[in-house]
Amino acid sequence: MESRIGILDSSCAVWSTGYCQRIVTPGGAMEVKLIIGMGKSGLACAKKMLEMGHDIVVYDKNARKVIRQSEWEDVAKKWKIRLLEDDWKLKDVEAVDEAIISPGVPTDLPLVDVVRQLGIPIVGEIELAYRFIKAPMVGITGTNGKTTTTTLVYEIFKESGSSVYLAGNIGYPLMDLVDLVDEDDLVVVELSSFQLESIDDFRVKLGMILNITPDHLDRHHTMDAYIDAKMNIFKNCDSMDFALLNREDPLIQKASVNLKCRILYFSTKGPVKDGAFVAGERIMLSRDNETLDLMGLNELKVPGIHNVQNILAAAAGAFFMGVPVGHIRSAIRKFGGVEHRIEYVGSRNGVFYYNDSKGTNTDAGIIALKAMNAPVVLIAGGYDKNADYKEWIQQFHGRVKKVFLIGETAAKIKEQALQLDFTDVEICSSLEEAVKRSAQTAQTGDAVLLSPACASWDMFENYEVRGTRFKELVEQL
Repeated sequence: MESRIGILDSSCAVWSTGYCQRIVTPGGAMEVKLIIGMGKSGLACAKKMLEMGHDIVVYDKNARKVIRQSEWEDVAKKWKIRLLEDDWKLKDVEAVDEAIISPGVPTDLPLVDVVRQLGIPIVGEIELAYRFIKAPMVGITGTNGKTTTTTLVYEIFKESGSSVYLAGNIGYPLMDLVDLVDEDDLVVVELSSFQLESIDDFRVKLGMILNITPDHLDRHHTMDAYIDAKMNIFKNCDSMDFALLNREDPLIQKASVNLKCRILYFSTKGPVKDGAFVAGERIMLSRDNETLDLMGLNELKVPGIHNVQNILAAAAGAFFMGVPVGHIRSAIRKFGGVEHRIEYVGSRNGVFYYNDSKGTNTDAGIIALKAMNAPVVLIAGGYDKNADYKEWIQQFHGRVKKVFLIGETAAKIKEQALQLDFTDVEICSSLEEAVKRSAQTAQTGDAVLLSPACASWDMFENYEVRGTRFKELVEQL
């Protein structure tokens, strides 16, 4: 029996069925674009392709559910969209001219393998947007600190009066800017390894890699593949472009030896020829070994050595992109951090509550623990990215009074904690239970810290939803 796929009728918003085939409009045959993944990026790509007159086929294992519970419903009412779910057949794909893959979609899906075998070009949302956006871009990647640094770079350029836009992994699809950005503008883009692994011609004027530690090995499988994805940020850069690197990160140093662009560094451990560094209690900028005093560490509003590194990277990047020092200094003085990253929520009965829901890997978890200056009651656990938790758990001793674990990694983390002689561990069935038990356990002067060291996808749509729910639960205490 031939497979049939659902089509949402644009005029009456009811389901009908039909075969996947090319639509012929009065203007001639339109290209068929296959959108793989129905998240924010997929939606942004679909809107633009539909506006350009292309025929759209959308794949998501929960396509019908998504289209009825999100902004996709409005798009489906305006245009006819063919939907593929897990019962798709080969003929559903054969008419496709190009596949557009969302960053959250694994590149080894059976559908993606078939698309490759058919010789159909595959493009990511970042690459697709780059076809239309002619403005120069600043790109920021790294295992941790991307959102903080990207936000601060954006704020610095905004402080200087530049016409600047913010997009990427920070939550705003780059495709959404296609009709907004002019050649004279600037775009600051946060880039994940998922986004970078599918670029072709995408190019940044200034690219930053903040750090590289093990993460997303469930997706990339090996550290070499993960590092290669990160280094793709410089794939198309040349001697007219800048690469801003963490001088203290050995993996970055090893991976960057053959870069063609001009190398800049940031460091908390001594001078650099070009970039930014810490000298004593001062942040310094440097160009050709000529230094300039930017500001004191005591002027920063955000805690932790990790935030010093983020600020160094943002300051150096803005400096070499021509932002006056006064504007850099002013923006940094105002900067109070980003939501869901070691975010102070409030106090209850003398206990301080912090939301670090964006801490989705063990390195971020270690950073958050080191930033606390009080005994910690920790809430952790979530989606399993095939990580090893031992190095993170070793930081518990002397810092953490008790750990409440949630999500699919709870049993795995507890087992490793017991192996490392940390026994104050309790598994909870929900975040609600974990917050309640933490409040009962914590004493005056303690800090309750949500820092999962895991992704959120087993229990929540994303880390923002998880962090927002945590804050709601704290407010209800």
